[in-house]
Amino acid sequence: MVEKTRDQNGVLEPHTNSAPPEPSNALSRRALLERDGALPQGWSGAVWLDRTLEGLVALSIIGELVVVLLNVFSRAITGNSVLWTQEASHFALLMAAFVGGAIAYPKGAHMAVRAVVSKLPAAWRPYQAALVDWMILVMGAGSAYYFIPVLTQRWDEKTPIMRISSMWLSIPMAVGLILICWFAIYRLLLRRASQVFGAMGAVAALIVVAALLQPLVSTASTHALLACILSILFVLLLIGIPIAFVLALASALYIYWGDFSAVSAVPLAMESGAKGFLLLAIPFFILAGAIMNWGGLMTPLARLFEAWIGHFRGGLLQVIVPSTYVFSGISGSKVADVAAVGTSMRDMLDERKYPRGEVVAVLSASAIMGETIPPSLVLLVIGSITSLSTAALFAAGLLPAVVLAVCVVLLIYFRARKLDITPSPRATWRVRFRSVGAALPVAALPLGLVVGILLGWATPTEVSALAAGYGFIVTAAYRRATRNVLWETLRETATTGGMILFIIAAAAPFSQALSIGGAAEQIGELMSALHGSKVLFLLLSVVVLIIMGQILEGLPAVLIFVPILMPSAVALGIDPIQYSMILIVAMGLGSFAPPAGIGFYVASAVGRESMERSIRHFYPYLLALGGGLVLIAAVPWFSTILPTVLGLT
Repeated sequence: MVEKTRDQNGVLEPHTNSAPPEPSNALSRRALLERDGALPQGWSGAVWLDRTLEGLVALSIIGELVVVLLNVFSRAITGNSVLWTQEASHFALLMAAFVGGAIAYPKGAHMAVRAVVSKLPAAWRPYQAALVDWMILVMGAGSAYYFIPVLTQRWDEKTPIMRISSMWLSIPMAVGLILICWFAIYRLLLRRASQVFGAMGAVAALIVVAALLQPLVSTASTHALLACILSILFVLLLIGIPIAFVLALASALYIYWGDFSAVSAVPLAMESGAKGFLLLAIPFFILAGAIMNWGGLMTPLARLFEAWIGHFRGGLLQVIVPSTYVFSGISGSKVADVAAVGTSMRDMLDERKYPRGEVVAVLSASAIMGETIPPSLVLLVIGSITSLSTAALFAAGLLPAVVLAVCVVLLIYFRARKLDITPSPRATWRVRFRSVGAALPVAALPLGLVVGILLGWATPTEVSALAAGYGFIVTAAYRRATRNVLWETLRETATTGGMILFIIAAAAPFSQALSIGGAAEQIGELMSALHGSKVLFLLLSVVVLIIMGQILEGLPAVLIFVPILMPSAVALGIDPIQYSMILIVAMGLGSFAPPAGIGFYVASAVGRESMERSIRHFYPYLLALGGGLVLIAAVPWFSTILPTVLGLT
């Protein structure tokens, strides 16, 4: 499960239970969180409630997995689909998004910008944390206030297939919003009165100021209003409010100040944003990657590549690149990629005394490469928020990843002599073929994913369900399917999947608000200053995404900026598929680039090396990947040839 820990500077760093970084001092993780105010003293987390909610979310995901697999087999055998699966998916998605998102909140699993907060004096941090809890309470209570009456209106509405009350499909969202309020109140009750009331006064003052400014702001130009809202959004992010809650708050404020619609449109848009059938692929892919990761199935892949290419100059560093390429096609998550590949090869690398800083650098560079490899969660999200075909995006991502992989492999080759890295002994043919047999069941998964989607045998959601089911079978075949592995897999899926789906749900009203306010047209007017230059536009896009990748991490940056920038790119004649690849790679560079890229912290933790000592090793790889990005931007063929050949565009 993706959790958070803190380094000696108090910066939150996600990691996985498969490779927990060792604390830099004797304090426990909980003590570190309490020390910096992220958790109140005495916080118990209501363990029984967490476990119950995790079980409910896991059951809904497993239930929907069974339903989707039933639909696949029904169509294969009878040629007919099970019609009610679409309605069942709405319930499962809302359960995962809102109840799972609520679970992620008290665990600190929601994405938040900690760079500024970590620099605050220690005495201020509990007040900042209380302020965050109050803001989340305001968002949750406001959304619940406007959404719960909708349930009564839907009592008499019937779903078209199952003919049940529409209210039942919306209950998970109402429950999730109430849980968010409960967790916020519970956290506040455990804090000191001075912290609670001080933060409450600040929040009350902000609400009053927002109300008083409404008459003035509503008469401002649309350009000024958009600039004001984006400024407020970044201020809220910098004070440490999780990104999902910031998106919902900014949406409500934009609609309220601009008088574009009723504020009740925000929770309704959040519900609608979490209902897309394609979004089911996200928890299913997370489930598939988690079961492979927790089952330790990365080791056969690493042994396979060591046997075949470990004797090349660079040795095991060369092995990291194709291992990450393949595992990226299973996990869909860069954090999972780094954790799985790094932990499975860490002991081998340490035994042969590879420089840890170089290992961290190669892990980070390989994870950036893996951003475009299907089933990348970012590709799935772009497919869900644009009109682009997900299958076309999956096909388009394969060759750009190869371009970046070649850049990394060549750099390893030239740096290996300088670092005096001894490659592995050349393996015998018997060892090579035995490694193929051992790794084939694992390697078949990403191959089957890509082939199934690209050839149209099944939808991305159905393929993801098959991948999850296959993951359980392979884990059982390798005798790794213990009770602990299964439970931790489901916990990770509930928390991580809930967090991602909640961000997507919160981004829906923000995108709608930007559309209502004419943000695309305004950005288009600003871009006119570039005199129609594709090169300048692409350069500006890359710079923006690298910076935002540092601040927001990958997924939120894409959710915010793709709807804003994509229309301008299309208007300039840039292929939207190619532009998506450019944005994803640029975002990946930002997510891993020092000093603020959170991915680099993850790689440093997995590689057991300090960030400071790893940075100097990483800069050459950053330059090489930048060169690869220039190639991808300059040669559209890399991104468009496969979708064109396969008839997906």
